Amino acid sequence: MSKSLATKIKKEFQRLNWLLIAIFALLIIAMLAAFFVVYSVVLNSNFLDWLPGMAIAGFTLFLTLALVYYMVDRYAERIQTTTSQMVDAELHQLRAANNRAKSLQSMASVMRATLSFERVVEEALDVCSLAIEEMGIPRQSLVGAVFLFNGEDLIPVATRRFTAVDFEKQMQGKRGIVGAALTQAEPVTTDHPRRDPELRQFVAFHNCLTAACIPLRAGFQIFGAIVIGSDTAVKFDKEHFELFNGVADQAVIALQNAQMYQRLESEKQRIIEADEEARKELARDLHDGPTQTIAAIAMRINFIRSLLSRDPEQALGELEKVEELAKQTSKEIRGMLFTLRPLVLETQGLGPAIETVINRIKETDGLNIRLVGGEHGELLNEQAQGVVFSIVEEALGNARKYSRASQIQVRFWQEENLFVALIQDNGVGFDVQSVNQDYSSRGSLGMVNMRERADRIDGSLRLESALGHGTSVTLVVPLDKHGSHVTA
Repeated sequence: MSKSLATKIKKEFQRLNWLLIAIFALLIIAMLAAFFVVYSVVLNSNFLDWLPGMAIAGFTLFLTLALVYYMVDRYAERIQTTTSQMVDAELHQLRAANNRAKSLQSMASVMRATLSFERVVEEALDVCSLAIEEMGIPRQSLVGAVFLFNGEDLIPVATRRFTAVDFEKQMQGKRGIVGAALTQAEPVTTDHPRRDPELRQFVAFHNCLTAACIPLRAGFQIFGAIVIGSDTAVKFDKEHFELFNGVADQAVIALQNAQMYQRLESEKQRIIEADEEARKELARDLHDGPTQTIAAIAMRINFIRSLLSRDPEQALGELEKVEELAKQTSKEIRGMLFTLRPLVLETQGLGPAIETVINRIKETDGLNIRLVGGEHGELLNEQAQGVVFSIVEEALGNARKYSRASQIQVRFWQEENLFVALIQDNGVGFDVQSVNQDYSSRGSLGMVNMRERADRIDGSLRLESALGHGTSVTLVVPLDKHGSHVTA
């Protein structure tokens, strides 16, 4: 395109030169006419008298024409050269901008097509590397890595020209250009990567003369950083930093989406596992409870049939026992149905639902249990009441099975903008630390389920116990998020 423009400019200047020649030709003709009129007509002089003056004037005019022609021709060359350079520079910038736009579009397409953060960070590294390639630095001269936080340390998850040793290394991101970039929340460069307190541990950056660090952060949440380098000294300008920031913003959004997707997948898997565990527990309860009782009833009925003819009085006594077993079975089934779907919770609220659980435990186990402050359950919305009910029921079930307590108290109250539930017993207690460490081997999900349920309503759960001093479970729920005035 610059060559065609230079050709057009040259043609226009050629036209200008011809125009100058024509103008000077007209001037010479006008000069001859003027000499003739002045010297021949007005002054009536001889032709030979005014011929030298006319020759000198014509020669002067010719020299002026030649000088002007030469200056215009030289100026045309300068204009062509300058214009070509400007056009080439503009075309280079346009191509660079087009490449950046295509790269960002490609990155956006990757973000739409996948929720894998590995592909996202690979694409982010490619786009940032483009900034160095635009300066004429070959791709094989580029060094780069995307570092993401794994706990307290930054580890490389996507790299360019990293050695096998580099993959095993990590950094804290508190010093050098990485620390400065994460603190200032903007790209930072260095001309001495091998002297950087954190980058120098990576062999890949030892031969680099320039390196830039682009932070990956959203607000106060820091995900990591992109570090790119070159073994040729380069200077990054404002446009490069704008590209870096744009890439970082897109990458952070993609990382947030990927993390959210992973959390949703984990939650989905957790719900599936919890549902499966609930099914297994229900199957065990049915097998160990009503199923066995019904089998016993069938056996007793068969025995009663044989007694009816030879010992009616004993048969009557056996019928009374069968009736008692049937009532007990009915009570157990109602308890299971209540656990699966506590209708009283939906119709009357948290307090009456907990009272129903307490009364059921009193009937079956004869424990001294009481509820204090049940009316405070109305502070919570329906969703939160359902979660709190499940946690309290689980805690009471644990206390009934393992505490050997003579007294259990459930207490609800409001503390500032918080709903607080306390389940406390005077049982034998246990070593909390050892039990928590042993959850994986024991396969017990009781306390894990309670904590996960508390997390679903932004609550916190605290378990306190000691051998011989009973156990207390404290649940705290923020009312600004899950109060009765907040839609579930």
